[in-house]
Amino acid sequence: MKNIIKMELKKAIISKFFLMGLAILLLFAILSGIYMLENRVSYNPNDITSLEYYFENGKFKTNPDLSLYGFYNSWVGGEALSLFQSLFFNLLPIGAAIPFAWSYHTERKSGYLKNIASRTDKKKYFIAKTIAVFTSGALVVLIPLIVNIAIVSAFVPSIDPFAGYTFYNYHYVGEMWIEYYFTNPALYVSLYVLFDALYGGIFALLSFTTAFYIKNILAVLFLPYLLVTAIGYLQSVIYANIYVTVTYEFNPAVYLHSLMYGGSRMWWIILPITVFFILISLGTIFIRGFKDEIF
Repeated sequence: MKNIIKMELKKAIISKFFLMGLAILLLFAILSGIYMLENRVSYNPNDITSLEYYFENGKFKTNPDLSLYGFYNSWVGGEALSLFQSLFFNLLPIGAAIPFAWSYHTERKSGYLKNIASRTDKKKYFIAKTIAVFTSGALVVLIPLIVNIAIVSAFVPSIDPFAGYTFYNYHYVGEMWIEYYFTNPALYVSLYVLFDALYGGIFALLSFTTAFYIKNILAVLFLPYLLVTAIGYLQSVIYANIYVTVTYEFNPAVYLHSLMYGGSRMWWIILPITVFFILISLGTIFIRGFKDEIF
């Protein structure tokens, strides 16, 4: 079992397709970082490090509005100024699918599965394939986020957010993990980085799942993206035609971002959606994969 997992992980990560998926998201993560550095320097053109005058040990000494120009409002998951952050989160499903989500489709079509039928149990194959697909999707999201954070944090001070400026921070009471944003913002960022990486793996698995129903490789790669787009469109249509005092966010492309620039991001909405995506993916892979006569 260990050998087949290692083989699938090697195929997933050491490949040009992994680099392609990584390059797409890495490009927008880096461009977002560069844009925000230019934005912050233009705010204080003489020397951005002079902002340190206003705080000590991450706490304000004066002028609390400077928290709006710190790291927590400048990393790709915390800024809403550049086009690049929007492209990063909207194209995340495609970037996550490119490395290895298509592999089952091509291996089944080429007859590769028949060649390994005599060497391993198909249950082991699907378990290893699932681990590799999820890992590749998660890494292709995690690495660009880490690179973006490294770039931005090297130049922009990490000033603790000021709770009195919730409107300008786009963070509001009751939202998922909001208590950590004002008490432990580094933990808040870490939770969103891991959450986004988790969804990278989930989107990759959804693409993998598509291969059981659709034979077109483009559909395998783009269906999660189309699904997210459809959810966003349906949500906008519903809210445009009904009057509600509070809107809630159902679109992963929006709630993966740590800022609220759509509806309110509530854990009791996001958790069921996340669990549903995981169950539909794993359920299809293991039920169809274990039962179908594919070898």
